[in-house]
Amino acid sequence: MLATYRAVLSSPGVAPVMLLGFLARIPFSTLGLLLTLHTVLTLHQTYLAAGLVVAASTLGTAISSPWRGRLVDRRGQRRAVLPAVVVQSATLIAAGFVPFWGFVALAFLGGLFALPVFSVVRTSLSVLVPATMRRSVFALDAVVTEIVFMIGPAAVSVLALGIGTRESLIVVGACVALAGIGLMIANPPTRSEQVVLPARLPAPLRAMEEGALVRTEQIGDVRRGEDLSTGAIPVVAPSDRAAVRAALLSLGGIAVLVATATSNLIVTATDVTLVAMLNARDAASMIGPVVAIWCLGSAVGGLVYGTIRRQFPSLWVVGALGLVTIPIALADSVPMIMAAVLLAGLACAPSITATGEELSHRVPESARGEAMGWHGSALTVGGAVGAPTIGAVIDGAGPAWGIAVAGGLGLLVAALGLGMRSVRRRRVRRRWQDVGSVSP
Repeated sequence: MLATYRAVLSSPGVAPVMLLGFLARIPFSTLGLLLTLHTVLTLHQTYLAAGLVVAASTLGTAISSPWRGRLVDRRGQRRAVLPAVVVQSATLIAAGFVPFWGFVALAFLGGLFALPVFSVVRTSLSVLVPATMRRSVFALDAVVTEIVFMIGPAAVSVLALGIGTRESLIVVGACVALAGIGLMIANPPTRSEQVVLPARLPAPLRAMEEGALVRTEQIGDVRRGEDLSTGAIPVVAPSDRAAVRAALLSLGGIAVLVATATSNLIVTATDVTLVAMLNARDAASMIGPVVAIWCLGSAVGGLVYGTIRRQFPSLWVVGALGLVTIPIALADSVPMIMAAVLLAGLACAPSITATGEELSHRVPESARGEAMGWHGSALTVGGAVGAPTIGAVIDGAGPAWGIAVAGGLGLLVAALGLGMRSVRRRRVRRRWQDVGSVSP
């Protein structure tokens, strides 16, 4: 396992992009909690009102992610990042000085112009490594994201309670601007022709590049081998936007997007359920340690999954997430909850990695930013739907039913998706057999 990630991090440009993604994502990991704290503590509104603010921000982000990913594809990441630097940072700074409904409007506007960190980082990583290593680099990025979401919310809660939510919004707005400026200065590559490798490649990297050349029909990238000696690795890919959209919004592409949304719905449901279960046991002080164990399980699972070379359909991985999440409903003590969340965490990062990897393989490199934008939107929608839906189940039937419903939904989506794929493959096979039987 260590050899796999050593090879990933030794690929030129990967480590700096990983570090840049880690730093740039920190302010965004704080937004949900900070918007909630400002609504409740400073504006003196209800938690329902706070949910409305977070939903407005989430809706804006879900709408804009594919559009901003497409902008990365067409105009480059600097052109995509500049409006976000100006608008999102300005809305956050101004948000602390407006009444509630103005706050809702600014949250939505900020979401529409959210900095496309996810699209830029994932697109850049996908061109910095051979396609055969894409699962490993996506898994490592998922683990980095887990660490970000362990640090960011905890830090902003301390900041907001210490200096106030209005001042914290100004700080986070400034951090968003700095993150955007950092992305523009670093300008990580989003096209293979922007990547310049050393003239003499290390033996492991050369072997991986040569391996990618013989698997082009499976990975969707067409690399010109004669250019390897110069360090230029152009990718020849169709630029037909209609064909790209058809690949993303075909039945297969929609199945992956639904699986993506379901995976984050399960993750969000687990988060909400853990709080409810521990509060019901008068163990609210254990929320932090339990969530940390859950994140640890996710990090371990992501690192292990990134070393597996066998191809698994993303629906299988999402089904596995639903299956290993259900045992949390059976836990009747804090130690049992800790053991159950450690098991459930093992499939969290792999589910995000698997869906992102499968979408990236469905489109040519020229549209990978848009694909990553759709992936980000699906994750956002899953989280936005999951919190109120599972919250309603918890209110009506209890925490155990909340997590059971979420896990069962993961199994159901996986089963339906795999069943539909099987039916479609049989129809295609039968159609080809019919064509062959009538041909001379």
